[in-house]
Amino acid sequence: MSTVRPASLWQRFALWLEDERPGVATGPWFAVNAVLRVEGEFDPDLLVAAAGDLLARHELLRSRLDPDAVVQVVEDAVRPCVEVGGDESPHHPVPSTAPTPLVLRVVRRSAREHVLSAHLHHLFGDPATLWRVLRDLGELYAARLGGPEPAPPTAQYGEYAAHEAELARDPGTARWWREELGGLRFAAPPPDARDAPFALRRPVLPADDTALLETWARRRLSTPFAAVLALLTEELAGHVATGDHVLYNTLFLRRDQPRWRTVAGPCITPAYAAVPLDATADLRALTVHLAAAERHSRCPVWELEPVAGAPSAPFVELIPQLRPDEVPFGPARAFVEAAAGPRDTGQAAGLGIRFRKAVDGALVAHVSGNGRGWTGSAVHAALDGLPDRVGRLPARAG
Repeated sequence: MSTVRPASLWQRFALWLEDERPGVATGPWFAVNAVLRVEGEFDPDLLVAAAGDLLARHELLRSRLDPDAVVQVVEDAVRPCVEVGGDESPHHPVPSTAPTPLVLRVVRRSAREHVLSAHLHHLFGDPATLWRVLRDLGELYAARLGGPEPAPPTAQYGEYAAHEAELARDPGTARWWREELGGLRFAAPPPDARDAPFALRRPVLPADDTALLETWARRRLSTPFAAVLALLTEELAGHVATGDHVLYNTLFLRRDQPRWRTVAGPCITPAYAAVPLDATADLRALTVHLAAAERHSRCPVWELEPVAGAPSAPFVELIPQLRPDEVPFGPARAFVEAAAGPRDTGQAAGLGIRFRKAVDGALVAHVSGNGRGWTGSAVHAALDGLPDRVGRLPARAG
């Protein structure tokens, strides 16, 4: 038996990307990934049983996406996918059409050390979902050993998607976007700018500069994301040919009700952010714009005019640091060795910058693009300029 749930805005946006670039969103490498080192007594067979309990607990992990009907199809029962043996790579293919979007792999290093890898297709998960699933898996494993049963989920992802679909019907949301962005002149790089495609991870700010940036934002009642966008835009301003705002694609984490805070599923909404070329002059105004954009993000913004006719908007996000220090598995303890987003497949279109704060406090980024318009040389020059720009912020003086 199966149940039909509406697709979430994130899933609808991903399918729109799929129409633009076939294979980019439904391909097997579009996954979020984690590799954990498990220390202590650990039983892979018991993990398989706990994984079965996990799938029974969360509809999301028994779901597939029907791209034609644009719905989620949830099966009543699905066998977990647990592979024993193999390599310890942070990336592993996850077919988007498989009965479950979660693949677990276990590799034995020694009698008291194993590697547990988790790979969740991005159509059905984000980093917050992946860590939620791993915590639940650890608790269910411990329950199989006689520990307490974990509390049931506060909601299922299909309920979140249905709530989102109801809010998306509000015509006032689309009207707000048209009014907010309709009169702006969006900046664009020179149309003939070209260099080679690029995809790499790189440092952006050392820990001390990252802390200074956060202090500067906090004292202006702003956020680190707004501060990063403001400084990045001012660095990119030297590489644009026209316009007064850079229009970005971004994602907002929308676990904005108690019932969504522990739900397994990508509670994220695609949205735009319009950042003036001189954004640091009024960081508070940018902060207000971003807050309003988040409030109005339950809307298929990618379909809206005049935004849909704007120059190709680069994608920028600041991924929150949600990685757990450890995940207990009964008597064993698991520690994160690696975490990674989708593997680079050479299908990058436009520019994408995914910032995150590393464990040591430094700001790092994954940067990719096709080299057209926003060229690799221009983008890296802008990122190279951020430490000097942060060093000139007035936060040091209080």
